[in-house]
Amino acid sequence: MIDRPGIQGLNGFVFYFTLPLMLFHTMATAPLRENFDGAFVLACLTAAVAVHLTGMAIARWVFKRSLTEQAIQGIACSFGNTVFIALPIATELFGPAAALPMALLITIENGIIMPFTVALIEIERVDRGALWRVPLAALTAILRNPIVMSVLLGATVAMFDIDLPSLLDGLVVLVKGATVPCALFAMGATLAGLPLSERVWETSLLVTLKLFAYPVFMFAAMALLPDVDPVWRSVAVLSAAMPMGANVYLIAARYKTYEARSSTAVLLSTMCSVVTVSFLALALADGPLKW
Repeated sequence: MIDRPGIQGLNGFVFYFTLPLMLFHTMATAPLRENFDGAFVLACLTAAVAVHLTGMAIARWVFKRSLTEQAIQGIACSFGNTVFIALPIATELFGPAAALPMALLITIENGIIMPFTVALIEIERVDRGALWRVPLAALTAILRNPIVMSVLLGATVAMFDIDLPSLLDGLVVLVKGATVPCALFAMGATLAGLPLSERVWETSLLVTLKLFAYPVFMFAAMALLPDVDPVWRSVAVLSAAMPMGANVYLIAARYKTYEARSSTAVLLSTMCSVVTVSFLALALADGPLKW
């Protein structure tokens, strides 16, 4: 019923307009000075890097992959569908209290994990005399990402206590209701067009790392922070349990490496997450993680 250009347009509507506007407003109106938790950010980043490096190590020592393929396997294990799946579920479970930790987690993935992966790929692809392009490529990945820029701009507004015009508040209310359903629909439509490959063993291992190892790493990182808000702790574990984000396939397609296997991993992880994330959401529905 909807052709490929129509699906791409819907993706663009969410990725470049409704979601950045909602995240900007969330950050700009949040009591960031009082509620920002640097230890929480560091713990989440530690868990993400740990599972990223684990995926790279397996790609190198088990499957004998190149650095580019190692980087893609690493981001497949550490980059979840936090935007299109985790955000709606976390908001449904915990309400507005989930918005700020979700924004921070989205920033970690898009502002650190993705540029880190791009830098690793560029290191192998560029000439040794042009290594200066590596940090430039990583910076470009940040500046061209509307999700990251919206969070950073919103955080700047909050830190300097700038009042937003009422017109912007009205616009956010108008588009906020469209963000979640459009995002979920666009995600499903995008997955419908992904090809499958025959390397089931390799992709199954990636799916296992993403759906099971990453949440365990995140749970362990959160256990080191007994004073963190239980809602933030639950949001972090829930986010880590998400299936792979479609950006994993987009990066592979951009560099023409690991395309079929990455698309299979994204699709397989999403199918499996219907069960795993549902069970986790049911467990968290009784209340946030406490210990």
